[in-house]
Amino acid sequence: MRLRSSLIAITLLVATAAPLHADGYLTPYVGAGFGGRTDDHKIAYGGSLAFASERGVLGIGVDLGYTPDFIGTTGVGNNNVTSLMGNLMFLTPGRTRLYASGGLGLMKTRVEDAHGFFRVDSNDFGVNLGGGVMLFPGDAIGLRADVRYFRNLTDPEPDAEFDVDLGGLSFWQATGGITFRF
Repeated sequence: MRLRSSLIAITLLVATAAPLHADGYLTPYVGAGFGGRTDDHKIAYGGSLAFASERGVLGIGVDLGYTPDFIGTTGVGNNNVTSLMGNLMFLTPGRTRLYASGGLGLMKTRVEDAHGFFRVDSNDFGVNLGGGVMLFPGDAIGLRADVRYFRNLTDPEPDAEFDVDLGGLSFWQATGGITFRF
């Protein structure tokens, strides 16, 4: 009897609940990586996919970024940093959406010398924190500007214990792009 009453109550709740609607935001971007371990301003590009309620303040997102020649080209061969981050977003509602974003993910660093003598590939966990603005003059296409701080996470003592510390790789990234809302 209790099980049947619970199933009826759940069915009525689901049938009468307001539909959950989230807008999707797809943004290919280009910008610059600077500060931290970079030797100068470096071009960065990538893309972001986010979902947030139009009137709500919470959203989630995934960001994939790539910065070639991260530590320069003098005396160093191919080098780059790739980041893949999952983020939680806090947004303002409306056609102009200010937001703060932060999350965790992966950072891949690759460095090899010009003569192929050595090569370093590093896969680390990483964090990012930042914010920006999305402007929508129309309904489906807008502009996005974003500034984020990235830092890798390391295990300071490679032993059987799980320790996490801030690593030595850090940089800022400022980007802009066209946002497609769907």
